[in-house]
Amino acid sequence: MGCFMYSMNAQASPSGQPPPAGSDVYRDLMTYMAWMSDGIPTGERLPGALYPKVPKPEGGYDLERGRVVYQQNCALCHGSDGQGTRNGAGDVRFPPLWGPQSYNWGAGMARINTAASFIKANMPFGKPYSLSDQDAWDVAAYLNSHERPKDPRQTGTVAEAAEAFHAGEDSFYGKTLNGHLLGTGAELSPQ
Repeated sequence: MGCFMYSMNAQASPSGQPPPAGSDVYRDLMTYMAWMSDGIPTGERLPGALYPKVPKPEGGYDLERGRVVYQQNCALCHGSDGQGTRNGAGDVRFPPLWGPQSYNWGAGMARINTAASFIKANMPFGKPYSLSDQDAWDVAAYLNSHERPKDPRQTGTVAEAAEAFHAGEDSFYGKTLNGHLLGTGAELSPQ
């Protein structure tokens, strides 16, 4: 349910909710995962599984360098505005990285260190490990310096949610950038 709520942002779905506990969707996903792992010894880590932790550069990260890395390496697939791209049928080809249709503030990818590690090991598409550690951190910070949907756990203020759910994270949640308090949530436009 966590993947539906945070990474897939159930708030952006027509129902606004993940499938209920006990739904056939979860059984089907588990069956698919078991089928995909057929013949794999239990507990064995396969090449390419997960991704490494990328150490934070000594000088930290820089949003302007991240913007340049994004435009040079990411915009072709994810759009110059970070809103992703769709195929001719309207299906998501490459997902939005910020804005109302992206993952929300509760997703692991909203943490800069998690995004940097994923980016380093997987991006640009088809060219994993082609970005330096610095580039991965810079572009991860740039992506996560934009507003996205609210953290679904937030019931009070951004400050309260920052303390309860985001304390100690390498994240922009609850911080003010360019005069905007991040975490207030990017809203979907009425259809």
